[in-house]
Amino acid sequence: MTIPADRMRLIAALAVAAIICCGVLLGQTPSSSMPRVTRITQTHFSKFFLDFSPDGSHIAYARHHDNRRASNKILVGARIVRADGSDDRPLLTEFDSQVQIQEHPAWSPDGRRLLVSGGGNDTGNSSKDVFVCDIDGEFRAANLRKILPGTSVQLGEEPTWSPDGRRIAFVTTTEQLVVVDADGKNRSQILQSGGMYCHQPAWSPDGDWIAFASDRDGNIELYKVHPDGTELIRLTDELAIDCRPRWSPDGQWLLFSSNRDGNFDLYLMSAAGGTPRRLTDHPATDDHGAWSPDGRSIAFVSMRDGGFDIYRLDVPADIVIAAAQPKPKSTTKPAPVTATTKDDSGLVAHFDFDDAGPDDKVVRDRTGKFRLELQGAKVVKESGRGALVFDGQDDFATAGNAEPLRLSGPMTLSLWVRSDGVDGNDYLISKHGWNIYMASDRLPRFETRSAADDAWDTLPAVQPVKESVWVHVVATFDPQRKKIAIYLDGKLSAERDRTDGQIGSAAGYPLDLGHYVTTKSQQFRGRMDEVRVYDRPLPADEIAKGYRSQYRQVTGRELPVSSANSLP
Repeated sequence: MTIPADRMRLIAALAVAAIICCGVLLGQTPSSSMPRVTRITQTHFSKFFLDFSPDGSHIAYARHHDNRRASNKILVGARIVRADGSDDRPLLTEFDSQVQIQEHPAWSPDGRRLLVSGGGNDTGNSSKDVFVCDIDGEFRAANLRKILPGTSVQLGEEPTWSPDGRRIAFVTTTEQLVVVDADGKNRSQILQSGGMYCHQPAWSPDGDWIAFASDRDGNIELYKVHPDGTELIRLTDELAIDCRPRWSPDGQWLLFSSNRDGNFDLYLMSAAGGTPRRLTDHPATDDHGAWSPDGRSIAFVSMRDGGFDIYRLDVPADIVIAAAQPKPKSTTKPAPVTATTKDDSGLVAHFDFDDAGPDDKVVRDRTGKFRLELQGAKVVKESGRGALVFDGQDDFATAGNAEPLRLSGPMTLSLWVRSDGVDGNDYLISKHGWNIYMASDRLPRFETRSAADDAWDTLPAVQPVKESVWVHVVATFDPQRKKIAIYLDGKLSAERDRTDGQIGSAAGYPLDLGHYVTTKSQQFRGRMDEVRVYDRPLPADEIAKGYRSQYRQVTGRELPVSSANSLP
């Protein structure tokens, strides 16, 4: 029988449509620009937080279960599957009743340990903490334990290893990005989220950066920062959500998830920033991307077949990515954190606000290394000079917690303040371990923690400061002379012995201006200028010289002759 030509054309068109439809149903988009996608798992249970083993043979992930909290059964379980989809199995079954939530698995660089965010019974059925387990040659897990023992949250969640395996980055329930040694010691807060979101830290392969997602500038974007807290850089600027950054094995690219085109898909961007490239284009959600160690493919989670399953896409051929290099198996402890100086003067940071404008949200310091993020505080200009103004309600500014700012030994804090009224203990500069605040008696106080971190040592000035008048406040700690001192307007106001040789608890919090850093309370109301931090105690004559040289540029007036003659 001869088939009419018009019917043949119809049959051909339907065949093409069927092929396209099958491609969509199987996860293959009709666009030739999209990479090939292969389904790995077939269970439909919700899956999250993928991470390839260092040898590329397995993928660890988390999977949801029914809500059985009251029955002491697993709610979210850590699992492992071969990269080809076979041998999909639970990883921590014997610990299910103890740790009912097992999320964010992260392989150690040598593949012998796995970090997990754990919660449930062990943490009072509330927040999650950092656990670690051992992984044997058969990819079986054993010896699940907390990094720091205890029944409450000791660290936080979403842990990630440094490339050498010596340190761990994680986030806290209060939206802090923190780094600790692999044994949980030497905790240092890198930064505090300016908004309400700080998640998904990812360490770069060379160890120089930690990428993360935050809403610190209004909506959730990607950022990167050095592990010592310096050089915070915003990488994306989009009204949609950009999140879950993952470094390529060679450190040249960042994979991330975004809903910038309507629903969540995977995108690829240069690690330096720039215009992203879309990797998936499907009506379903594509999320939780993870690189294979050879850089040739990316595993991700998608709902494109009706339930959350793991898929794998080929990295486009025109994207050249070098495979991850083997990591050294180091057993040595990391070197202790020590402060570093910027120059021979000992000046660590210097904020003068002269180059900033009233709409700026960030002020660079004169040493060129730090940035002061303005959280409500604003720069005001008078006669071309800048100063920082605080409303006494919720304004503050934060310089982060970079290593050079974690001073526990010799130091000088120097700043000019003009108070517009004291409502209690108004904190001017705060690191928790050391602070300067002004009480209702208008006496500035230098407050420091003991070396054992078990007591406060507070030295008040003798003279009160006047309201709405600029005053130069300087505090010094000299462990060699075993003295702490406070100066007002270039003159020694009070001094006393400090014999324990070190200030405690100075590494755990950022350097903030305008409030008490640990509680974000006890706000300062007024203006501030010429904030300087040194890692040496300035002698009295140098403090007096600084007061004389800064007086006119801060106040806009000449220093009275009588005041100048009375200085040392």
